[in-house]
Amino acid sequence: MAEDNSNNELIERILSLKKQRNAVILAHNYQRPEVQDIGDFVGDSLELSRKAATLKDADTIVFCGVHFMAETAFILSPGKVVLLPDSELGALWLT
Repeated sequence: MAEDNSNNELIERILSLKKQRNAVILAHNYQRPEVQDIGDFVGDSLELSRKAATLKDADTIVFCGVHFMAETAFILSPGKVVLLPDSELGALWLT
């Protein structure tokens, strides 16, 4: 039960930050199910990079994948902040 509450609080915090930053979450299909569940889009590297290039309304892209995918999203999405969550570092920011 305590773990469920902790997960729910984390999800609420993520969704709140997503709204504050006008962010979209792109989750690679190899991510854990709970990461995919909060993703706005789930797919493979190519799909997600293409999706990043078409996002017009978001100011921030949170790319739950590997570094090169976030770099590709950054190149294809000029003017947007691209974040790559990392459990050891907190997050990498590409701006």
